[in-house]
Amino acid sequence: MKTTIQKKWKAWILPVCIVCAVLALAIFFFTRQRLGNPLELENNATMGILPGIDPAQRQAELQQLLDESMISFSINTSPVFETGGSEGNLMLENPANNAKLLVVEIYINDTQELIYESKALPAGSYIENVRLDKLLEPGSYEATAYFKAYRESDHSYIGQAGADITLSVLS
Repeated sequence: MKTTIQKKWKAWILPVCIVCAVLALAIFFFTRQRLGNPLELENNATMGILPGIDPAQRQAELQQLLDESMISFSINTSPVFETGGSEGNLMLENPANNAKLLVVEIYINDTQELIYESKALPAGSYIENVRLDKLLEPGSYEATAYFKAYRESDHSYIGQAGADITLSVLS
C-alpha cells in the first residue's frame, strides 16, 4: 500500500513543481513589465572626470549654482499692526550669507491684493518695522510674503521663495 501511495505522490511532485516554476516565471515577467525594464549601464562610459576638467573649479561652479538657488530670509510670521495705517513688526531680514538682493512683496491670500512691497534689501540688512502700502481694516489676514532674489552684480532676477504669514490689525 505504501508503494502505491509513494508512486502516486511521486507522480504528482513533478507536475506540481512544474506548475510552481511556471507560476514563478509568470510573476517575474509580469512584475518586470509593470515596473519597466531596469536601467542598463552604458558600455562606452569611462569612470572618472573628463580630461582637462579641474575638480576644484568644477566644485566651485557647482557650489555657486547651489548658493544662487538657495534663498535665505527671515520674517515675523505673525506681525501685529495697531491700526491699518500704523507700523507693524514685520522684521524682514536678508542674512549676510545670502549674497543676493531681496525684494519683499506681501499679498493677501483671499484677494491676491498686493499690500506691501519693499525696496531691495542688501545681504546683511533688515527692516524691523514697516507701514503697509494699503490700509487694512481691523482683523486677521492670511497672507503670503514673497522674497524675490536678484543678483548683486547685475540686478538680474534669480527666483523667489514664499512664506505664509498672518497679519493682525488691532483697530
